[in-house]
Amino acid sequence: MKIQPVRGTHDLYGEQLSKYKKIEEVVKIQAGIYDFVELVTPIFESTDLFKKPLGEESDVVLKEMYTFKDRNDSMLTLRPEHTTPMLRAAISNNFIEKLPVKLYGMGSVFRRERPQKGRYRQFNQINFEILGSNSIMADVDLILLADRIIKNILPNDKIKLNINSLGDKDTLVLFKKELSNYFKAKARDLSEESKNKIFSNPLRILDSKNINDQEINKNSPKISDFFSLEENDKFESIQKLLKEASIEYTVNPNLVRGLDYYCHTVFEFKSDKLGAQDTLIGGGRYDGLIKLLGGPDIPGIGWAGGIERLILLMNNDHKTSNKIYFILMDKKFESYGLQVLNKLRKNNLNVHFDYKYNLKKSLSKASQSNSENVVIIGENEVNKNLCTLKNLKKNTQETITID
Repeated sequence: MKIQPVRGTHDLYGEQLSKYKKIEEVVKIQAGIYDFVELVTPIFESTDLFKKPLGEESDVVLKEMYTFKDRNDSMLTLRPEHTTPMLRAAISNNFIEKLPVKLYGMGSVFRRERPQKGRYRQFNQINFEILGSNSIMADVDLILLADRIIKNILPNDKIKLNINSLGDKDTLVLFKKELSNYFKAKARDLSEESKNKIFSNPLRILDSKNINDQEINKNSPKISDFFSLEENDKFESIQKLLKEASIEYTVNPNLVRGLDYYCHTVFEFKSDKLGAQDTLIGGGRYDGLIKLLGGPDIPGIGWAGGIERLILLMNNDHKTSNKIYFILMDKKFESYGLQVLNKLRKNNLNVHFDYKYNLKKSLSKASQSNSENVVIIGENEVNKNLCTLKNLKKNTQETITID
């Protein structure tokens, strides 16, 4: 029996792994420029860490978490997102004694969703979090950072930024009540999935992918009608700063994000090339979440980006490889060949040897690998303590000393 990967998982290798490394490099560079500190958290945590913060009626908690009982009967969950583990780590390790704290991380997350293009059950995310600042500059800074990372990874793609504000917790309570009343009156025409959310999680109906639901949403109450003067001014000030930074955006009143901890600013960077799973980066404010997790009552804001979705949009980069292809024409030249190999490697050169002794086949493979230079060792080279250097791009060849 041929063992296959578990449904919804995938292996990273070759071109995809090269793209992953490119994303990792861009993220680390930009994190340094924006003064974020890297944090790595465990891939599983106590289940209680996720249940209440994510919303006990949210799809993630109800349907998607990988939860299991440990030997001592404690309930553990593979992390379905990064924000709450990063906040837990900040509290556990006393990072929040000096504010603001700026953290970032990369790694796997796990959700048992229906696999499709751009969606896996184990996938990789980038996360950036700012803890302890109410300033709208923190909101704008994170959006600018996301924009810069995307433009470094996808310089030729038109990625659309959608923004919204959910107001404070009191505003959200009033808005959810009005939404429930509105959707209750439209229940006959809603999808079955949305009907189940009318009272438990009406915000999620606004994010429905069902066409009928989307038509109903067009006339639904808008949260901006419930803003206080202060909330309205705050959202307008953020838009003003984005315009001054030459960031194009669309105000999307139905943008709510999928988890219960969001308030005030929310945003998503979207691509029209990915189908239903069109969000590359999404995030927003989560004031009150740190207190809910047992920390002090300080504000927070952050975003997450899906690495696999970024990889899907990246161009295949067929640059010439700096790898030197090493060819031995016969097994009897192994001793001298090893001396040459070691000399090249000690000088930090990337050398590939396929452990075969066929000049024609090895030259063909060297060409396929996009290597520019080939080192060839044959009888003449061994006898005269030399090597032949062939440049495949220029189609030139010369016999030279190893030095």
